[in-house]
Amino acid sequence: MNALLHEMRDASRGLLARPGFSILIVAVLAAGLACVLFMMVLVYGLVIRPLPFNAPEQLLHLGLTQSERPDRIGTISGHDLVHWQSRLAEVADVAAFQRQTVNLSDEGRAERYAGASITSNLLRVIGVPAQLGRTFTAADGLPGAPATVILSDTVWRQRYNADPAIIGRVLRINAGSASVIGVMPADFSYPQKEMLWTPAPLDEGATRDDGGDWVVVARLRAEASATALRATLDNWYADARAESPRYFETRSVGVEPLSYLIVDRNTRAIFNVMLAAVVLVLLVACANAANLMLSRTLARRQELAVRAALGASRSRLAIHLLCQSLVLAGVAAAIALPIGWAAVSWVDQTFRNSEEGPPHWMHFDVDAQLVGLTVVAALLTGLITGILPALRAGSQVNATLRDDSRAVAGGAFARISRGLVIGEVAISCVLLVAAGVMVRGMDQFETSDFGIRTENLLTARIGLSEAKFPADDAQLAVFERLEDALREEPGVIDAGIGTTLPGLLSESRRVLRDGAGPDDAQTVVYSGRIDDRFASTYELGLEEGRFFNASDRADAPAVAIVDRTFADKLGGGTSVLGRRFRMDPDSPDGALVTVVGVIRRIQLDDLDDPVRPALLRPLRQEPERYVSIAIRTQGNPLAFVPRFNEILGEVEPDTPAYWVRTYDQVIREATFGEYVLARLFLVFGGISLFLAGAGVYGVIAFNVRQRTREIGVRRALGAPAANVLRSLLARGAWQIGLGLVLGLLMAWPFARALVSSLNGFDAGNPAVYGLVVGVLILAALIAILVPARRALRVDPLVALRHE
Repeated sequence: MNALLHEMRDASRGLLARPGFSILIVAVLAAGLACVLFMMVLVYGLVIRPLPFNAPEQLLHLGLTQSERPDRIGTISGHDLVHWQSRLAEVADVAAFQRQTVNLSDEGRAERYAGASITSNLLRVIGVPAQLGRTFTAADGLPGAPATVILSDTVWRQRYNADPAIIGRVLRINAGSASVIGVMPADFSYPQKEMLWTPAPLDEGATRDDGGDWVVVARLRAEASATALRATLDNWYADARAESPRYFETRSVGVEPLSYLIVDRNTRAIFNVMLAAVVLVLLVACANAANLMLSRTLARRQELAVRAALGASRSRLAIHLLCQSLVLAGVAAAIALPIGWAAVSWVDQTFRNSEEGPPHWMHFDVDAQLVGLTVVAALLTGLITGILPALRAGSQVNATLRDDSRAVAGGAFARISRGLVIGEVAISCVLLVAAGVMVRGMDQFETSDFGIRTENLLTARIGLSEAKFPADDAQLAVFERLEDALREEPGVIDAGIGTTLPGLLSESRRVLRDGAGPDDAQTVVYSGRIDDRFASTYELGLEEGRFFNASDRADAPAVAIVDRTFADKLGGGTSVLGRRFRMDPDSPDGALVTVVGVIRRIQLDDLDDPVRPALLRPLRQEPERYVSIAIRTQGNPLAFVPRFNEILGEVEPDTPAYWVRTYDQVIREATFGEYVLARLFLVFGGISLFLAGAGVYGVIAFNVRQRTREIGVRRALGAPAANVLRSLLARGAWQIGLGLVLGLLMAWPFARALVSSLNGFDAGNPAVYGLVVGVLILAALIAILVPARRALRVDPLVALRHE
């Protein structure tokens, strides 16, 4: 132990004597370790850390899957939920929820919150009790029961100043009244960022066509297994398919751990690829540091030979060099921890500020366990970095004592060094291609034409209370008054209302051409309901027919507008104008609509979703309480927000607006996940490029220093500087070229794995590969030319005396 401590102190003194060399290695290792720490925090927080519920391993997410997306478990109808609760009672306790908007309009102001309508047993099933009051009981979920609500800790503290007398207080919710029965613990939100919960009565007489969109959560009973639950569901599915064969033709039952509802399979796959990426970054850092250590060990061969002559064994020399690597890795870890913590804090804050972020209880922080893992990673990094120099140093001692000091400048040292450079370039190429694919994909999203003009466009969403506006006519009247008031404002060009936000939000529905046979396939379309001003506000491009107008009333023939994708796919080579299609063919209430207009292609749903046909219906003929308002302004849309809120308050004081933002912000929110991924890979690629450039520079600089005498002789004999420079470039060119070839061979499958679940991203974009090759070649040229130029400036006479 004393010998080891002595070697550690000796290594520290030696490194302090060479600050430039030490700082370079510490910087290289700190960059790699910071990336690894950052990704460990994200992966642990999103994927590994168990859900903060009682016995989370017993919780499952159940639902129906579509044949086109078998990996995505969806919702079920209220009819099927009632049957599941009955059929699965012996193996699991089944609960469910629906996301909803909750408007609080007491305390003198209206405010919108994300909420959930839940079965009375949901909070008991996931195992989270209230911190104040109680959770729902079966009596709260009965039809006709008094309205009740549970508040989040955040709402309780921010809106009601943590008043302990809140229990029993009657609040004005969605223009109605509800009594507060409980307050949930701090940081609790479920399923995502919901802040209020209301009980949802189940109608046991509902039919499957009544819909419901219930997300199902189940807790296995102590004596049951997931296999038994799956078998029970399969038996139910067989009976249900025999009862409704058309409905279940493209649907099947899905079961997965509840944690997959929070972080789905696609996200997990992406983060696995990202974790592999940062491991590659650390490998580049290790290779870089090992190369620098090799170069330094070669420069110290005389010193090491003298140590051996004085009695130091090969193992003692190896321990001496390993101690140097461990000291450097320890310092790098101390620097990496605050850097990684700062990066984690940025991501955590970014998620908190986004509607698409994780639940409030999902934290990203650097705890003692992750610090310990970082220390272990630093220890392994130090060993990996120092093992090659340690092994080679001992094997070269005898040769150094026998031969001239330059005799060992090549050989195994040079081969290992060149191999490490090739590996660094190859891995950097992989990471830079991944970064390029992500950035290029994001650029295509942000600049793509998805059928509307987004300049000077402000959007907001409102939801009218069913209790206050139960009739469709009353809801439409509010929307019309709001539109009229907005269009009267001097800074407003136009305003329109619809259920869809192009590029972000729409409905997925099925259509079938009129007169189709029983075996004809239904077509899945993106759909929305719009008013007469929607088309002019968004500046939709009309190709055939007309837009909706005042004649398209509720009692008029059902009509629709379709886009060019719909017309090409379902037109059969002829115009679809005037043709009829059945909406929701499996439902007896499905409307038979006549196409009265064709617009240019429009992407109604998420930009990263597959392009599907689009169909728009008049809001008058198919009313909806939740709509999005679009306002095209003459100037900055955000400057109009205060006036918009005033107008809305005058028209309908109980209904606050939410998601108030410009359309650029809408698109940024729609591509939030891809945006974060692109930025992270850009950072990883930049760090890798820096590491590769530093590695090439360090090796070439050392090689040039070793050849200073040779260069001096050649210059003294009259060799032109260009010839000397060409020989130095030739020595580095084949290493860079081989590294690029290997990197390109690995980059395509890596990029393909990364974007396999991201629609719209092209893993084989030639421009990206060409740019990466150009950047790496430029970085390598700079890394070679800088030391070469410095060597060529040395006076030949001085170079001839160089040792």
